Amino acid sequence: MIRLALVLLAGCSSFIDNKAADSTLKIIAKSSEAAARESDIGLARDAMPGGLFQLEAFALAYPDHPAFREMHTDALCQYATGFVYDDWEEASLTGKDAAPLAERLVPLLERCAAANRARLPAGWTVEATTRAQVPAVLWLASVGAVQLALSPMAHLAEIPAIQAMLGRCAALAPGFRDAGAETLIAVLIASRAQMFGGPDGTAEFARARTLAPYALLVEVMFGRTRRTRPELEAALNAALAVDLATWPEHRLINELARKKAKRYLAAAAVLLRE
Repeated sequence: MIRLALVLLAGCSSFIDNKAADSTLKIIAKSSEAAARESDIGLARDAMPGGLFQLEAFALAYPDHPAFREMHTDALCQYATGFVYDDWEEASLTGKDAAPLAERLVPLLERCAAANRARLPAGWTVEATTRAQVPAVLWLASVGAVQLALSPMAHLAEIPAIQAMLGRCAALAPGFRDAGAETLIAVLIASRAQMFGGPDGTAEFARARTLAPYALLVEVMFGRTRRTRPELEAALNAALAVDLATWPEHRLINELARKKAKRYLAAAAVLLRE
C-alpha cells in the first residue's frame, strides 16, 4: 500500500511539473510577443539579460521540456547578434575603440554556436539538414556571418560553408525568421560585388523583400550595400520613411533596423570609402 501511494504521488508530482511547465511556456510565449511589439530599444535591451537568466533557470528546472533550452538559446543568440554586435558596429563606424566590444562579443557568439550545435544530431551535415533543424542551422550561419564582419581575413575561408547553410535554410523554410537566410545571402553577394564587381544582390534582396515585406532590415541592408552615395542615401532614406506602426508585431526589430539606417547614413563616407 505504501509503495502504491509513493507511485501515485510520484505520478502526481510529474503531472504538476508538466502543468507548471506548460503554463510557464505559455507565459514566456506571450512575453516574447510583448517584447516584439516594444518600441523602446533601451527598455528591451535592459530587460534581456534578466530574461536570459530566467530562461536558463527554467531550462534547468524542466530538463524534460526542451522548449525552454531552445528559447534560452534563441534569446542568447538574439542578444549577441542584435545588441552586442550592434554596439561593436556603431563603435567601428564612428571611430571609437571597438576592441573591448569584440572581446565581449566573440565568446557570446561561441556560446550561441555551441548551443545550436547541441540541437543538431551527431554527424550532422548541411546536405542532410531537415526543416526542423533550420532554426539551429540559421543561427550557425548567422554567427559565421557576424564573425566574418568582425574579422574578415580570419574567416574568409568559411564563406562557402556559410553560404551552403544559408542556401539550405532558404530552400527548406523560405522567409523563416524575417527572411534571415535570404537577407544574408543577398548581403554576402553584395559585399563580394563591392570588392570584386559583379551582381550586387538586387535580385536576392527582392526575394527577401517579397518573403518578409514587414522586415525593414531587408531595406536597410539593401541600402547599406549600395555602391554609390545616391543609391545608398535613396534606399536608406526610403527605409526611414516607413511607418513602423504598420507592423506593430515586429516593432522592436524594425526599430533596431531604423537605428542602423541612421548609422549608415551618418557613416556613408566610411562605407563607400570616399
